[in-house]
Amino acid sequence: MRAEDAGVHILLLEDDSQTADALRAGFTRSGFDVTWAASCAEALRSVATTRFDAVILDLMVPGGSGYDVLEELRARGDDVPVLILTARDQVPERVEGLERGADDYLVKPFAFAELMARLRALLRRPTRRVDSLRVDALDIDPLHRRVTAHGRHVDLTRVEFDILLALAEQHGSTVTRRDLLATVWGYRFEPGTNVVDVHVARLRRKLESAGAADTIRTVRGIGYALGE
Repeated sequence: MRAEDAGVHILLLEDDSQTADALRAGFTRSGFDVTWAASCAEALRSVATTRFDAVILDLMVPGGSGYDVLEELRARGDDVPVLILTARDQVPERVEGLERGADDYLVKPFAFAELMARLRALLRRPTRRVDSLRVDALDIDPLHRRVTAHGRHVDLTRVEFDILLALAEQHGSTVTRRDLLATVWGYRFEPGTNVVDVHVARLRRKLESAGAADTIRTVRGIGYALGE
């Protein structure tokens, strides 16, 4: 058991009892506290009364979907890291979860070691700067995690804010996808997904709606840059 794992409380939404038992046993051995929900209703009751350190959601569960829980969390401004477990291996279906506000996803079947690596990465919150930045029309306040464009508030998820901040800190310079994975997700490995591109696309749409179109540049084959 790693010291940093002790006391971490996670919610696991998984309707298959054998899968849930295996995952709970693995998490418990790692020092995590696990709340198990076998249905959408159980998971919604849990998130209504408990603040979790991370949430793992299966999609196809009785009484609804893991998406219902994800949307409830994000609707009330809860930025808890959310990892989706899905048997849907088509790209549009995988992207849907990220579009709805999940931090990452893992396609079934998967190795428990990979699940733990992704979960630990999402739980790592690197220490960031507290002084504000201004890039073109954007004002970024890391301390209060607020962004305005032309004086208008831009509502960003935790991941979207961290991507924007990482790009702003390298104003004008290219930030590679690998660097974003390390800085924003804490990944020290390549997850083999387009998770970065999906979240950047969402961030771009929000900035565009706030009047800050074309703020993020794509550097083909490498990554992204903010401003000139």
